[in-house]
Amino acid sequence: MALPDLQFRGDIVVMVAWDEENPATYTNWCGATGINLSITNNISETTVYDCDNWTLPAQIILGYGAQSVTATVNANLTKAGRDKLIRAVKDQRELPIRLHMIGAAPNEIEYIDGIGLLPNLDIAGIGSTDDNAVITYTLNVSFKAGIEFTDAT
Repeated sequence: MALPDLQFRGDIVVMVAWDEENPATYTNWCGATGINLSITNNISETTVYDCDNWTLPAQIILGYGAQSVTATVNANLTKAGRDKLIRAVKDQRELPIRLHMIGAAPNEIEYIDGIGLLPNLDIAGIGSTDDNAVITYTLNVSFKAGIEFTDAT
């Protein structure tokens, strides 16, 4: 029996370039508890009819349309990252974001890069009576011009 080699926390690391002065310096997304990446392909439909026999029913031809890429970040709010996060959303910053595939083999995707726009930040747990680290956030990200791949060498 051949068991699959699964992915675990640390196999794919999400990084962001918070420093506006040095946008090529990526740091790990500290406090993250779950990040979802979604690539959505719109499908266009065109209804056509047979050119020779006009009595035949119409057919639908499908094709790819526009593509959008989004991400959702769920995280614990950290004291070190709080100010950068809130300011980035309020100031409508365009954030360089990178997903790093740790240990990618040659010619496999090692980096997924894109410029993230931040349409929504939801901070939850403010004022909680629980003494645990309860303040969390959900950040929605839309990638401005999609994403680019860099293969491992």
